[in-house]
This record gives sequence, C-alpha cells and structure tokens, in this order.
Amino acid sequence: MPRARRNAPTRQPRPAPSGPTVWAGLALRVLDFAEARGLPRHGLLEAAGLEHARLSAPEARVSLLSVYTLLEEAAARLRDGCLGLHLGAALRVDDLDALGFLMVSSRTLGDALEHVLRYQRLWSEGERFSLERGAGRVTVTYHPHGPERLAHRLMAQLVFADLIVNGGRLVGGLPGARLRLRGPRPVDAPEYSRVLGVPVSFRAPQDVLAMPEALLVRPLPGADAGLSGVLARATDRMLAGLPASSRVADQVRALLPELLPESGASLAHLAARLRMSPRTLQRRLRDEGTSLEAEREAFRRQQAHVLLEAETPIAEVAWRLGYSAPSAFHHAFRRWTGQSPRTFR
Repeated sequence: MPRARRNAPTRQPRPAPSGPTVWAGLALRVLDFAEARGLPRHGLLEAAGLEHARLSAPEARVSLLSVYTLLEEAAARLRDGCLGLHLGAALRVDDLDALGFLMVSSRTLGDALEHVLRYQRLWSEGERFSLERGAGRVTVTYHPHGPERLAHRLMAQLVFADLIVNGGRLVGGLPGARLRLRGPRPVDAPEYSRVLGVPVSFRAPQDVLAMPEALLVRPLPGADAGLSGVLARATDRMLAGLPASSRVADQVRALLPELLPESGASLAHLAARLRMSPRTLQRRLRDEGTSLEAEREAFRRQQAHVLLEAETPIAEVAWRLGYSAPSAFHHAFRRWTGQSPRTFR
C-alpha cells in the first residue's frame, strides 16, 4: 500500500482581481491567437497570473494589469511588436460577445461608436475612450491606464485595428481617416500602414483616430433596430451588474440621469452628491483625462439616441437630458448628427 504523502501542499485559489478589471473574453482571444501561432497558453497564463478556469464564464472579469502583462508576454515570445494590430484585425463579431453584435446591428457607424462609448466599462475599466466632433472632423481618443508601458501601445493597436479594419470593412472603408499614436516611430512602422490601410504617424501626445465626420452617417449593412434595442437592454443589465467604479467620471455618469432633469447636473450639485468640493471634482476629472462638460455631453449624446429609438416624445427627451426647452435639444442634436431628432427617428 503506498505511503500517504505528508504535508502535501494544497492548491489555493487565486484571489479575486483587485483594481481595474477587463472582460475575461479579451484574455481568451489573446491566448487563442497566440496558441494558433504555436505558443502554448500555459506559460502565458502563468506569466500573467491567470487561471484558465476563471476565463471561461461569459461575464467573468480579470485584472486589467494581468491582461497588460499577457499582451506584453505574448508579443515578446512571438517577437511581434505589432501583435495588437494582427489580433485586432482578426477579430470577428462574436469575439466581442453581446457588445460585438450590438455594434454591427446599429443603424450607422456613428451609432456603433456611441455604443462603444456607452458600454466601454464592460470592455475595460481604467482605460477609456472619448469622441469629439468639430469642423467637419471627428476624433476617437484612447486613454490608457497607469504608468507608461508597452501594453498601452499593444492595446491601442488592437482597438484601432478593429475599428479601422473591421469597422471600415462594414461601411466600404474610411477615406480621409488618419491615425496618430504616442511614442517613437517603431522599426516595424510599415506594418501599421499595411494592416490598417490609412496614414499613421507617431510621437503624438495622445492615441487618436481622426476622420471626416461624414463617415459617421454611413449605414451598417446589418442594421436592425429591434435587435439593437434588445441587445442594448441586455447590455444595460450587464453594465448595472458591475461593482461600483472607483473612477470619478463613472460616478458622475451614474448621477446624470437623476440630476440632469433637476438641475442640469451642475458642478455644484454633482460635487455635493459626491461629498467633495467643486474644485476637487474638477481636478479629479481632469486627472482622469476628462471634464464635467465632456462627460455631460457624451451622456446626453448617447442617451438621446437610446430615447429616440425607444419612441420617447421629443419634449420628454429634452427634459430628461436637462435642456431648458425642446428647441435647445433640437440645436444640440443637429450639432451632433447633422439632422433633426424627428428626421433621425
């Protein structure tokens, strides 16, 4: 009879992720992509401090910093400084789960981008995207998390490759688009142009995709208002199920539905609800790369689309978004989309 093994170590489960988290499906896509190129996933999982069993649940979350490490390890072992480009260009709709199908069932490219902005916390906490319009141009900016590291460039490659390559494929290309990236020009810079098919420059202060605003009204071939509405409601429930965010910008957004009809979500009212001074609130938002004006504008723009698609009366939409009169909402909506709320509906 074999002797009992004394003091056999028991495997302790890893603690739940702390700090910013990311959808675990992203880690799985990185692992699948690396394995398809001959890189065993066990070593990558070990290096990133991840367990495969924790990645398989549909709505599982893992540490954003672990995914950063995973990307860096995969790029180093594959000797691929453009790993994010190659991974992003290879993504399929179902790779992004419900959010992917919500994007492709949107009415236009602009609506798909609005969904990305609205639900970006489902994809990744800590990181964020912002969208600005003006002078006939629109810019999408990627804001990474934490101190500068290689993973920021790899993640920027990934998200912009998905948007430019896969999004562009849906609308017949993105003529006039241009990508500006932070950091020095890499030795493999020609690969960016080959994969993306748009001009790319480096040494920019931020990672920014700029393109003509007219591209946003291009219709998507899979547009389905009914399906988009169902998916948006399901994704709203997923978003509501996430733990409270430590980001002040997320806390501000959570208060906007309540405070916009009451006070227009003024700085003073928001600061009082968050138990901080107006100056502190402005500073905290600035440290997160945003402002109250930007968050209020983005929320109004996104919710306007949702409420109009739900057949909410235009006067009620204006009230719920904190406008003093329907005419003020009409003016803002035309500035965002180039058309009236009634024409959009």
